[in-house]
Amino acid sequence: MAFDTFDPRMKTVAERALAHCRQQFGGNGLTVEQGISPAISWRPSFICRPTSRSIVGIEVAENLYPEILKVAAHDISFYDAPIAVYQACSLDAYQKDPKQSRVSLMRQDGIGIITVDEDGRAVIQHPAVPLAQHIPESRLESEIKALTAKLKVGFRAAYKTYLTNIGQGLQQAGQIVEAIVLSLASQAVKKGHISPGSARGPLADVIDELYQELRLKDHRAALGAARSFTKEYRNAASHPAKTAKQAAEKMRCCRDGFYESIETSLKLQRVFHAMNYKLTVHITH
Repeated sequence: MAFDTFDPRMKTVAERALAHCRQQFGGNGLTVEQGISPAISWRPSFICRPTSRSIVGIEVAENLYPEILKVAAHDISFYDAPIAVYQACSLDAYQKDPKQSRVSLMRQDGIGIITVDEDGRAVIQHPAVPLAQHIPESRLESEIKALTAKLKVGFRAAYKTYLTNIGQGLQQAGQIVEAIVLSLASQAVKKGHISPGSARGPLADVIDELYQELRLKDHRAALGAARSFTKEYRNAASHPAKTAKQAAEKMRCCRDGFYESIETSLKLQRVFHAMNYKLTVHITH
């Protein structure tokens, strides 16, 4: 019988969590107490497969954030399929976490939480996304710390979109980079550093015009980063994934691209400071 290694209380938690996940993610591919792959040392309490290209693994345990989930997160980061990870526990264990410290750590690491109360009601307290696309909010705030207030607002909005649609979220982040480049070109025109015509046209051409301007030669690394970002990530999310491996690769690409958009924006912002340009961006999401 399933879950017979649990005591009666935790067996109820496992059964109720499984029933809830069956409703949330469907019953296709549902397996109990089986491994995901030989490449992943973690053996979840049960697994759901919402689609043919995605996996949700659930660990039933009363102690929050057991060590096996930390090991699992490491293995999953190299696996060629999108996997979301949850822990199911009693509502009592969740509520008794001192200052929600372990809950916060789980959320930081992208682990979702399902609780089951004394009446058997299961609730997803914190949803999880596949670990391949996870960006912790705390890291976002750390990355954008040195940006202007308006750019911070723009990236927070892009992040909010990213949480529900990684492709659109990356696209919004890319639009911020584009807005900064166009502002840079506009300022260069005002200073007489490039011609008005050079500030118009495809973004790659505008970057090239700025790159060739001798008065900006000390900032070619930043302009090169903008050109590289535009080339590598601008259309990264537009290609549909046909396999689980492609889906995982697309997620990692969008995650890396989001981080790269912030780093590129920081580099470009320094150019404004060095050239005494005024950074004015118009971001529409």
